[in-house]
Amino acid sequence: MAIDQNRFEAQVGEVLASFDFNLVHRVMEFLDWTWANLDRIPTRNELEAEAGRLLRELEGSPGVLGSGGLRASLKEDGTLSLKFIVSESWSDLVEDSR
Repeated sequence: MAIDQNRFEAQVGEVLASFDFNLVHRVMEFLDWTWANLDRIPTRNELEAEAGRLLRELEGSPGVLGSGGLRASLKEDGTLSLKFIVSESWSDLVEDSR
């Protein structure tokens, strides 16, 4: 997937600017959600730095990266997104329809 470096960095900036890191930090405080590498709840600035790192690692490679509740994804169509996930459940088992 060919990307324009400046456009991608602008996308990263847009995603980071519109993400509510204060809300995520408050939720993490409420849940006493610590990061193992810190052994404490990350600061708002640490959350933003980790989010930026995850987003930038996706440059040119559609996929999903996550760490500490944060999930960054880049779709084939160029859509870049960031989520904070508290709980999730899914299955990719496909039943044989025969």
